[in-house]
Amino acid sequence: MKKTIFLFLMTAFCFVAHAQNSLFSKYESTNGVSTVVVSKAMFRMMPNMNVGNRNIKKIASKIDNLKVLTCERHALIAKISKDAVQIYGRHPWEEVMRYKDGASNVIIYMQPLGRGKYEYALYSTDKGELEIINIIGNITLQEIKSITE
Repeated sequence: MKKTIFLFLMTAFCFVAHAQNSLFSKYESTNGVSTVVVSKAMFRMMPNMNVGNRNIKKIASKIDNLKVLTCERHALIAKISKDAVQIYGRHPWEEVMRYKDGASNVIIYMQPLGRGKYEYALYSTDKGELEIINIIGNITLQEIKSITE
């Protein structure tokens, strides 16, 4: 029985991880979409810790993987948003923060990965631009919030 439960949990985890990765891989070669993937090894080699307009120097050593997807094509934003809501709106993802100010809308989702690691997804829309930042590592929600400001 324990083996069956373990296999079910592992399958569910792989499905969720695949769905998350498929969002980035689905749109990475789409015209009008920009993606950036930064590994832990690259963080060690980077003298400047700016990703886009965000400074991540304070938490860079705790990050295992970072992915950024941006889009400014209005028709694609609706499609990507729909896919993102389907992924982040289900268990094991949990909405941990929502911020709205005028046209700017930011939602931070989180899922625990075990052993002190978390995966965060920062979903942001502002004046015809969509940005999704996915971060995996031993980082806290407060540290994630600090790079969204």
